[in-house]
Amino acid sequence: MTNPQNYLSDFSSTQMDFYWLTFFLALKISLILTYLNYRGATNKDIAQKTFQRNYLTVYTLAYFADWLKGPYVYALYESYGLTEHDIALLFIAGFGASGLSGPLIGSLADRFGRKKCTLAYFLIYIASALCKPFPQFHVLLLGRILGGIGTSLLTTTLESWMVAEHHRQKFPQDLLDDTFAKATLCNSGSAVLAGLLAQATADQFGYLAPFMVAITPLTAGFLFCWNHWETDSPQNQQSLLTGFREGLQSMDDNLWILGITQSLFLGAMYTFVFLWTPALDATGEDVPYGLVFAIFMVMISIGSAIFKRISQYTDRIPYWLFGGSAVLMAVTMTNIGNPMTTFVSFILFEVMCGIMFPTFGSLRATYIPNEHRTVVMNLYRIPLNAFVVIVLLNKKNMSLQVAFGVCCAALVASGILWRYFKPETKVSDGKEYTKGTVDEEEEFGLIEEELESDVSDDDEMLT
Repeated sequence: MTNPQNYLSDFSSTQMDFYWLTFFLALKISLILTYLNYRGATNKDIAQKTFQRNYLTVYTLAYFADWLKGPYVYALYESYGLTEHDIALLFIAGFGASGLSGPLIGSLADRFGRKKCTLAYFLIYIASALCKPFPQFHVLLLGRILGGIGTSLLTTTLESWMVAEHHRQKFPQDLLDDTFAKATLCNSGSAVLAGLLAQATADQFGYLAPFMVAITPLTAGFLFCWNHWETDSPQNQQSLLTGFREGLQSMDDNLWILGITQSLFLGAMYTFVFLWTPALDATGEDVPYGLVFAIFMVMISIGSAIFKRISQYTDRIPYWLFGGSAVLMAVTMTNIGNPMTTFVSFILFEVMCGIMFPTFGSLRATYIPNEHRTVVMNLYRIPLNAFVVIVLLNKKNMSLQVAFGVCCAALVASGILWRYFKPETKVSDGKEYTKGTVDEEEEFGLIEEELESDVSDDDEMLT
């Protein structure tokens, strides 16, 4: 008779082979798509290439540090002997600080300059990391609050600086979309490397090690930004309260729809981040979480490569994005315990995330007025953080099916709301200029006279 222990060992080995096969297949697809996207693409604009490289270097270092700390936050708190209730309070404090500080940070960035606030991000994240070696609750709470403030800076000020500088130097729109696609690709690649490095350092030196290692890319990002980014001019000189109020008043129906649909999608995505581990655990199989996480990140890179090929349909992509993601959440909700169906729906959802990041970056770049860009982008984070906090507070009372049902409902609501989004385009001299607000009249000269009023600066994304 076959020894049951040998059978289980063979099954576990086969399962591990499946995950590795999926990883290498996804990586191959990602590399092929990236090659096809950039094969023969020769950007002869040296200034734009330098600008893009400088932005992507700072962007990648910033997100690499963020990914380094992510996998071991909960484990570190638990190793300090904190209760589940205390850990939940720390997480809620981080999201709450991010949501409440966002509008203030937006006003500061638009008033004093986005490069300065990007530099502040690196310093604040270093301070947050330096709170981690202390097991006292109040010190860890300070670290979470600083981390929440840093997250608001990370997800808004870098993009705001890049979009404004892109338009100031009059680079074309297709290169802005190219920067968004490459940023998502760099982000997913840095996440894979950060996950592997975090695991290696944590295994060798303990759960605190990834946070200390993160100080190195944070310091490098600060120095590179200081030396290579152009210092931007303040967008307005009003008080912080006035800047916030004017940013709020600048939001028309399109901006509200853009912000709410983005928040609902990201809210579902962050909820998914909390749910994918217990959902795979529910299958009753041993899951290599680090490898699965790496697969997710490669799937995001595939999504960014797909966006590169369909970026001319940016206004229409959200219909397919919201609809497809809602179907995937519904499939997961009705197949908890089925390992293959659950895993496939998860990796396809990650592809949707990879398409979503550059899509909404491009939409933000196009429709948000530049003088209030950071304020508006931080306003968008208020409903997002409220969504995540509500889910965290009620997570223990939700079954997995209910939680994924909430995600599905959020995505369906986004799809319905997007039907009311009204893209507007004006044409002059054979060129299309999408709706928005021009930063500087002289940049458009006679074109502005022909368009009569607002002509759009195109902005980019993420987070």
